Amino acid sequence: MRICLLILFITSSIIVFGQDSTIQFSAGIVISGSTDQTPYWISTRQYGAIPIDGSFAMGQFGLNKRYHPNNPRTLQWSGKAEAIVSYSQQAKVFFTDLYLAGKIGPVEILAGQQKYSSGLVLDSTLTSGSISMSGNARPFPKIQISIPEYLSLGFTNNYVALKASYSDGILQGSDINYGKIKHVDRTYFHQKSLYIKLGQPSSVFQFYTGFNHQAVWGGENQFDLLYKPGKAKAYWHTISGQKLDYKVIGNHLGTIDVGGTWKQNIWTLGLYRQTIFETGSLFRVTNFEDGLTGLSIKRNKRLDPKSTYFALLSGVFEVIGTKNQYNANPVLGLGIFEYGNYFNHYLYQNGWSYRGNNMGSPLIPPKENTTNDLPRQDNTFTNNNRLWAFHTGMTASWLNLYLVFKGTHSLNYGTHLAEFSSVKHQTSLFLSAQRRFKLLGGSAVSLGASGDFGSLLPNTYGVVLAIRKNIALN
Repeated sequence: MRICLLILFITSSIIVFGQDSTIQFSAGIVISGSTDQTPYWISTRQYGAIPIDGSFAMGQFGLNKRYHPNNPRTLQWSGKAEAIVSYSQQAKVFFTDLYLAGKIGPVEILAGQQKYSSGLVLDSTLTSGSISMSGNARPFPKIQISIPEYLSLGFTNNYVALKASYSDGILQGSDINYGKIKHVDRTYFHQKSLYIKLGQPSSVFQFYTGFNHQAVWGGENQFDLLYKPGKAKAYWHTISGQKLDYKVIGNHLGTIDVGGTWKQNIWTLGLYRQTIFETGSLFRVTNFEDGLTGLSIKRNKRLDPKSTYFALLSGVFEVIGTKNQYNANPVLGLGIFEYGNYFNHYLYQNGWSYRGNNMGSPLIPPKENTTNDLPRQDNTFTNNNRLWAFHTGMTASWLNLYLVFKGTHSLNYGTHLAEFSSVKHQTSLFLSAQRRFKLLGGSAVSLGASGDFGSLLPNTYGVVLAIRKNIALN
């Protein structure tokens, strides 16, 4: 209700300032034929829009009002509604995006649900996915204040720029593992981030650093019978990371990130690192071994549109490690807390998930998606959060086609509480080709194939055909 009131307030307050913003309608139809489980790289990092249970048909329809890039006005507004209609084993209708936002200079206030990811990656299309928020799960309702784009600080001669965000959202309820209360009807999601960029826009070298911190919380006044903290007190302990009776309130996860780019005439090269923390405090990083390290390359110069030769456009290579999970400062000094349990939680059975999908790295799957012969615990979200993974992605043009390749190989060890009897190897591949046609005034048609091979996920294969069309309305 509060979100609806804020949406109405934003609309009524600033709609008059955005008459020259861009409005765009988009529509897409996706059809896939596959085995009983949808291949990993067809369903992954699609904001929960793609069904996981095999062959499907899906319609995607959106209306988007963007900020005008050259609008000098201090106040503007934007909004988006994107509906998904899909059918696999059952029909589903829901919204991925459904929000309104107002911008006052560089500061944005947003209410609703919006596609979102958090963490430093230099190619959001080809990455395996950020550790903490990857764009794998369906968006949820939230209120957010942010500086969404890097804001150059004039007093530094534009050498320093920053962006930041602070938001609170609403998740589903969750079953509870311990205590008299077995279920809470609602949990909440807190998020904040701050990133700094060093280097002027024209600089050859640019450096990035920052952090993101997320936490799932809620129901403390029901299952914490000793203190029964109210929402205000529980919220304060969640956002600050301060403990209550030696216990951290909420399920915390985030990364501390560093990176840099080197811009040349033809290519821009990049290096980035996300280091995991899961202790509820930025100053007690669990360890420095676990995280994501990536290399990226992007072509700066546009190719001749008439060229039909093969040309690489972009590429990434990433190494992801979550196998260590060692905690040098266990709670109360007890050995049972010596190791972490990424994406699971000792209280919330949902762990780090929303509507069945991992909100963080999709390389950590729901236990239901793994093969039936692997051990599973009823009170956890995933049965495999310890892995080493190697991921590569490339885009290229050839014969007027836009080509995309993704390949991932992982070594999987289960969890510290339920280790696999042996290392489980898993390979997932994806290749697609897209071409633009004059059909319907201009549209894009893509055809892709994907498959999974190994002993973590079921062996799968499938093809996917997509037709997409964007129409500018003003």
